[in-house]
Amino acid sequence: MQQTQISYKKNLARDKAKLFREQLHKKHRDTAPKKLLNFVPDMLKNFKCSIVAGFMPIFTEINITPLMRELAAKGCDLCLPVTSKGPNILLFRSYTFGQELEDGPYKTKQPGESSSLVFPDIVLIPLLAFDREFNRLGYGGGYYDRTISEFRKSRQKVSFIGVAYSQQGVEKIPTTLSDEPMDGILTPSGLDLHKAWVK
Repeated sequence: MQQTQISYKKNLARDKAKLFREQLHKKHRDTAPKKLLNFVPDMLKNFKCSIVAGFMPIFTEINITPLMRELAAKGCDLCLPVTSKGPNILLFRSYTFGQELEDGPYKTKQPGESSSLVFPDIVLIPLLAFDREFNRLGYGGGYYDRTISEFRKSRQKVSFIGVAYSQQGVEKIPTTLSDEPMDGILTPSGLDLHKAWVK
């Protein structure tokens, strides 16, 4: 019963967050991506960034393409998430700008099998909303939560950073035991780190 109530609350929160993000995107889509670049030094200082997993923004997600370009210019290798056909977790394949991408599920773009599988040091994650406890409201598929869980079980040191417009922060996101908190949040206002994951 409780699980059903939380699911209902999550669906309501998603509907509200989608509408609000649309408004934010119309207002800040041109300026916000440039502001993210101010915090590249903070990212490089606080996290190992040899291999960075980004994402190709869809719908009204904040555009992290300039951020990925800047990280590549600083010597980071890039990769993108790939929705696997087997376990419901994400794999990561190497990526360089200009590379042709394949259509993935949910209107995503992802590298094909000709790109090598890699293990990122840091994963940049899109979201609908986040709270002060670094909980993330996603689209409901659970791919990132399961992926984060698998990496943490394996004890591989991978940092998961949500990227969003500053105003996507909310007081509290409804969560279940399967929801995994992020290690930090990057917005045009700055990089906030979860205390448990600060070096």
